Amino acid sequence: MSDKEPRDPARSDVRLPAILLLVLVALAAGGTLWLLLSPPPGAIDPVATKTAPAPPTDTVAAKPSTPKVAVKKDVQKEVIKTPPVQRAEAAPEQESATPPVESIAAPIIPAVPKLPAKHRERPLPPVPDQALIEKSPAGPLPIVGRDGWEAWRVYARPFNAPKSKPKIAIVLYGLGTSAAASRTAIQGLPGAITLAFSPYANRLTGWIREARTAGHEVMLMLPMEPTNYPQFDPGPQALLTTLSDKENARRLQWVLGRGVGYVGVVNYMGSRFTRSHSHMRMVLSALRKRGLLYLESHSAMRNVIGDLARTLKLPFAATTLQLDATASRPAIDSQLRETERLARQQGHAVAMGFPYPVTLERIGNWAKSIEKRGFSLAPVSAISKRASR
Repeated sequence: MSDKEPRDPARSDVRLPAILLLVLVALAAGGTLWLLLSPPPGAIDPVATKTAPAPPTDTVAAKPSTPKVAVKKDVQKEVIKTPPVQRAEAAPEQESATPPVESIAAPIIPAVPKLPAKHRERPLPPVPDQALIEKSPAGPLPIVGRDGWEAWRVYARPFNAPKSKPKIAIVLYGLGTSAAASRTAIQGLPGAITLAFSPYANRLTGWIREARTAGHEVMLMLPMEPTNYPQFDPGPQALLTTLSDKENARRLQWVLGRGVGYVGVVNYMGSRFTRSHSHMRMVLSALRKRGLLYLESHSAMRNVIGDLARTLKLPFAATTLQLDATASRPAIDSQLRETERLARQQGHAVAMGFPYPVTLERIGNWAKSIEKRGFSLAPVSAISKRASR
């Protein structure tokens, strides 16, 4: 026989539930203790906050979206709310406007370095000449001096070239409302190219000073009523056929009083106004009394306005063609070749262009070799001397 007590099945069945009950009680107690010691949902662990690594900067989510916004803000700073600038050669019956100058703001036009010292132009004399200034509520207005000197001669770029060479004048218009476009034209193009500034431009006096320092002759744009006015509005100071001569004279003085140092004006739009003989006589007479020249941008009006200008003995020139009615390299190059052909035929030619980036680039490239091809690059005042005889 064995010394061990035999196993009682009944006692074994009672002991097993008791053990299970103790295990369940222990688990419940442990869970309760864990809940009491755990932080509430959403609580921040200060240690984890200090030691957590920064998110990687090369992930798509981490890329900042602000640069695009910043560029837009910079462009907006460049934008000046002015009327759109009209193409010089727009058809009179459907005169249209070119894209605003603001469309060629700094992000579009690359910076153009200043010309090397050996290629820089000699600055034109500082302005104004006090003997040619009349103070007025509209600002300093040009007058003919007591000695007979006139602004279009005193402020002209000196020009000496063989008379046998055909003369070509290039006039860039619509400047002053975009700092990038204006500085590109002033610093990157030869001084013999004439620059026409909008009267609505901010710091117009400063732009004129910069242009003359770089050797450029300067003109002002004179806003006039187009045939499709008011669909295309040349601005709050535009000359209109519906206004009296007195009001148009006041608006003319406002434009002329915006700055000093310019040789004359070129019409801005004006396909309706320039066809009014009486209105244009008033304007051209006022310009004649103030010693200024007039450039007609519509080639179709060159004979009509030219006859009136000769009657008034007003220095006058007319545009031969528009360089960038189609703003592409082949089109502009073709127009430059046509300008040369007409200059050979007539002895001189005047071409106008808008400061699109492609226009500035093609004119700059073309001007490098103009002398070798037998032409003289002339300021518009040199053409006016010939046209006014």
